[in-house]
Amino acid sequence: MFYFATEVAETSGIMGMFENNLINWLLLVAFLWWVMSTKLPPVFKGREESISATLNQAQKAREEAQALLEKQKTAVANAEAEAENIIKEAKEAATEMKLAIEKQTKREIEDMLHKFEGALAGERQVLITQMRQAAVHAAVELTRAELAARVTPEVRANLLNQFMDQLETMNPGRHTASSLESVSK
Repeated sequence: MFYFATEVAETSGIMGMFENNLINWLLLVAFLWWVMSTKLPPVFKGREESISATLNQAQKAREEAQALLEKQKTAVANAEAEAENIIKEAKEAATEMKLAIEKQTKREIEDMLHKFEGALAGERQVLITQMRQAAVHAAVELTRAELAARVTPEVRANLLNQFMDQLETMNPGRHTASSLESVSK
């Protein structure tokens, strides 16, 4: 029975007691089995729960990432559609602005043409009036020069007498022909 203790004393080190003793080997195996069966299952269970929780969190994170990815894909698709709509609206606005500018320009050109035509007509009337005035002035000067050359003192006296007769018929009794003859000489 003390064989176990006697052999430990004879050999050196802890491995010496297991060299030829089967019982010691069986006791060691039973002890290790007992330690492993009582102490390791909670450790393994905790590790399993930790791994399981980590896997569940990873699965949830993956699902959330997938949902976020789908959301981002939808947002990108919406952004592309919105960008296309913005570009389309910008092109339409540019076309409308171009047409409005062209229409405004045509209106302004027409207004300027009407103003120019009005100004041209006014200048034409001024020119015609000036030409008529110049023609009348030239005719008066020519007539004055011609009359001065052709009117003799007898024609002058005759014209004055006719003028006075017309005045007397308009205002009878005021002046007599003899009073005017003295004035004309």
